[in-house]
Amino acid sequence: MVVAVQAWAGRSTAAADAERAERDHEAADRVIEYLQAQPVLRAGGRTGERFRLLDDALHDVERASRRGVLAAMPGVVGLTFTVQAVFTAVLVLGAYLAVGGAIGTAEVPAVLVLAARCADPLLSLSDIGGKVRVARFELARLDAVLRTEPLPEPREPVEPRHHGLELDRVTFRHGDRTVIDDVTLSVPPGRRLAVVGPSGAGKSTLLQLLARFHDVDAGAVRVGGVDVRDIGSEELMSRIAFVFQQVYLFDGTIEENVRLGRPGATDAEVREAAVAARLDEVVERLPGGWATNVGEGGALLSGGERQRVSIARALLKDAPVVLLDEVTSALDPVNETAVHDGVERLMAGRTVVMVAHRVRTAQRADRVVFLDGGRVVEEGSHDDLLRRDGRCAEFWANTAGATTRS
Repeated sequence: MVVAVQAWAGRSTAAADAERAERDHEAADRVIEYLQAQPVLRAGGRTGERFRLLDDALHDVERASRRGVLAAMPGVVGLTFTVQAVFTAVLVLGAYLAVGGAIGTAEVPAVLVLAARCADPLLSLSDIGGKVRVARFELARLDAVLRTEPLPEPREPVEPRHHGLELDRVTFRHGDRTVIDDVTLSVPPGRRLAVVGPSGAGKSTLLQLLARFHDVDAGAVRVGGVDVRDIGSEELMSRIAFVFQQVYLFDGTIEENVRLGRPGATDAEVREAAVAARLDEVVERLPGGWATNVGEGGALLSGGERQRVSIARALLKDAPVVLLDEVTSALDPVNETAVHDGVERLMAGRTVVMVAHRVRTAQRADRVVFLDGGRVVEEGSHDDLLRRDGRCAEFWANTAGATTRS
C-alpha cells in the first residue's frame, strides 16, 4: 500500500518538481549574473532595475515552491493516512488476538512497539521521495551533457606530412546561418596569413575550423596535407597553439596556468617562455611571484597580464602551427607593446594564421585575406591590397578614421 501511494504521489508531483528545479537554476543564474555585472550596472546607474529581474526570478522560485507543496500535499496526507490506518489495524488486530487467546498479553506491546518503530521510517518516505525526484532531474541535466556526441575519431589516424594549412571549398553553418561560405585558401609551412574583415565576418570561426573545434558542412580542412578528420585529436592539438582574444585562466597560480602548455616542462623552460612573453615583468611585481593565485578566469590579473600568460603558455607548448585571434585589440599601449614582442617570438619560424584588427598586425603577415559575409572578397599582400583601393583598403581607412576620432 505504501509503495502504491508513493508511486501515485510521484506521478502527481513530477511536473511541479521539474518546474521547481528549473526555477532554482534560473534564480542561481540570475544571482551570478547580478554579482558579476556589478561594475557595469553601477556605471549605468541601473542596479535597481536589474535587481528587479533577480527579484522576479526569486519570486518565481517562491511560486514554484508553493505549487510544489500543494501538489505534494495529497501524497503526504495519503501516506500519513495509510501508515496510521495500518498502525490502527495492527492495534485492533493485536487486541482481538489477545482477547481471543491467540497471543499472550505480553506479546501485544511488543507488536505495537515494532509497528510504531516502522511507522516513522515509512512516514519519512514522502520527504525522501521528493529528494529522489529532485536528484533525478539534476541527473537528467547532467546526463544530457554527458550524452553530447564528441567529434568522431578516425579509425586509422594519419600523421600530417608537414605544417602547412589548407581550406578547400569549406562551408560551415551554425543553425540556419551560413558562417563560412565556400572558402578556399592555403598557408605554406612557415608562412603567415592575416585574416581581416568586419565584425561577424567569420574570422574567429575560420580559426576554430582549422583547430577542428567544429566539423565543416562541406569541403575539407587540411593540416600538413591531411584532412583534420583523419588526424587523431591529440596529434592535431599537439601541433597547434591557440591564443584567444578572450583569455581564460584557471583558478590556480601563474605557474600552473603557464604549465598547461606543456605539463612536463622543466622550471627552466617555463621561465624561458615567461621571459619571451615578458611575463617575468608581471611576476616580479606581484607579492606572491609565481605562486600568485590568478582567481577564477584570471580575474585578479589585468587583460594584458592574462594575455602574457596565454602567450607564455603557447611558447612553452612550442607547436609548429599558431592561431592568433587578435590578441591586442583591447590593450593599453604598455601591454600592447609587451604582447606584440611576445607574439613576434611566438610566430618566428611557425605557420601562422592571425585575425587582424589593426594595420600593425596585418603588416606582419606574408599574405592577407579580406573576409566578409563568410566569403573571401580580396587577398594579396598588405601593400597590394592598399594599392587596389578595394574593400580592404576601405576597411583600413575606416578603422584609422575611427581610431583618430576616438
